[in-house]
Amino acid sequence: MKIIDAHQHFWDPSRGDYSWMPQDSKILNRKYDLEDLTKDSKSIELYKTVLVQAAATNAETEYMLNIAESSDLISGVVGWINFEDPNQLEQLKNFTKNPKFVGVRPMIQDIPDKNWVLNKDFDIIFKTIIDLDLCFDALGFPIHLENFYIIASKYTSLRFIIDHLMKPKICNNNQEEFIQWKKGMYKLSKLENVYCKFSGMVTEASEKWTDQDLKPYVDEILNIFTDKKIMWGSDWPVCNLRTNYLGWYNTATNLTEKLSLAEKENIFYNNAKSFYKLKI
Repeated sequence: MKIIDAHQHFWDPSRGDYSWMPQDSKILNRKYDLEDLTKDSKSIELYKTVLVQAAATNAETEYMLNIAESSDLISGVVGWINFEDPNQLEQLKNFTKNPKFVGVRPMIQDIPDKNWVLNKDFDIIFKTIIDLDLCFDALGFPIHLENFYIIASKYTSLRFIIDHLMKPKICNNNQEEFIQWKKGMYKLSKLENVYCKFSGMVTEASEKWTDQDLKPYVDEILNIFTDKKIMWGSDWPVCNLRTNYLGWYNTATNLTEKLSLAEKENIFYNNAKSFYKLKI
């Protein structure tokens, strides 16, 4: 089965704009490039990837686009613009001149104001994203569920994807938190324009996680989003904090083993291709 990895990163800490990156992390605080990804994914049939921003700078988006231009493996780039700067609309339009530029992702999880995304001044940004036929990657936590629902329901033409299942704290094993997460995700799943990335789970689990720890969350998104609106992503190299590329891929296939081949092909290939309108 051919695979599209809908969410992976490259970075070079020496560039200096990864403010979130722990300086003492031997796993994260190092360069990751195409050679590393090819090596780590060699045992699966990785066909294409979507490269996603990891720094809140235009320069990092340009860095990613330059890598993508020289690689057939990377079929899409999700970049960053400063929503708070109206002049960034021109920057956004310039990025779209590159056919591999497919969307934007503000780093909402790192913004202290949980209501940031509701800023009325962002209306022109969202409308421009729609007009340019781009996607919006929603990176947040369960506290952002209601606000994401407000945005996704207001802009019904906006192709909207939830990153990493909204990063529920799997490690807490808290039933009340799980129920609240379920309620918010259910509302979002009923919007036709909202999809969900099956990614970023292992880093929200405990260090001694098992497939069974993740299963209730996976079962829930399969139930509400179905195979038609879910896409798999590695979140590599962040996933290396808990496992490795193959380890997470094997877990994902184990947790979807009861699906038909057609359903698996949707999650691991077709949905990423159609949602991001990848030219492959």
